[in-house]
Amino acid sequence: MNHTIEKASVEDYAAILSVMESWNMHHIPSAEMEELDLSCFFVARLSGHVAGAAGYKVLSPDKGKTTLLGIRPQFSGMGIGRDLQNAMLDTMYNAGIRTVLTNTDRPETILWYKKHYGYRQIGTLKKICNFSLPDVDHWCTLEMDLDAYMLKER
Repeated sequence: MNHTIEKASVEDYAAILSVMESWNMHHIPSAEMEELDLSCFFVARLSGHVAGAAGYKVLSPDKGKTTLLGIRPQFSGMGIGRDLQNAMLDTMYNAGIRTVLTNTDRPETILWYKKHYGYRQIGTLKKICNFSLPDVDHWCTLEMDLDAYMLKER
């Protein structure tokens, strides 16, 4: 099955939250995630339905942060997450972002970011509320050198 990646629209809001609900990342607004800025979001469509979604935030002229990345569990392993991540990274890079931060609490996700994107752990951050894994009380903060990654990938 083929999927497409496109910029999110206002009509995608409920579907994005539905995707994130599978991962307990749908509590928006909350202390962990104040808003869902659709202008910085991508969706993956499969047969016309939202199969995954990902967002980012610009922190400064050269620093960005991924905010959410989730795929409906039944579509895991199809490359959708990688395509969403690549769309965010391309967009941030073209906007002048050179360093990207990510917070995650899932060990398999931490390994995925490190293996495929060259992220390195730079710290931890205490969670403010129940978001993602309920039995993990902190985020692992990861950082990537987007310049280095883009030079390697192109």
